[in-house]
Amino acid sequence: MKSVRCLVENLWRNLELDKFSSRRRALTFWETAAGGKISSMCSLEGFSDSTVIVRAMNPAVAMELRYRSSEIVKALNEAAGKELFCSLKIVLRPTC
Repeated sequence: MKSVRCLVENLWRNLELDKFSSRRRALTFWETAAGGKISSMCSLEGFSDSTVIVRAMNPAVAMELRYRSSEIVKALNEAAGKELFCSLKIVLRPTC
């Protein structure tokens, strides 16, 4: 029989709860990572696991984000000091 401590540690590790707050903090560097011009034409929806979800206001912005996605992910990871994100998911939805 496993101890409660062991079970909690396994749950913590499996859910990556320690990375959740780190990922939220890393997203505060979004404007720097994406650049002021492009970040003004999109908004962060959040993240799911290691994927950053971004809403683009038009197809041109979505295409630029896709083109620069690896560069942006790298900048976010460097700002965080560790690899937290692997990819960007760009959704095309105009803001209301």
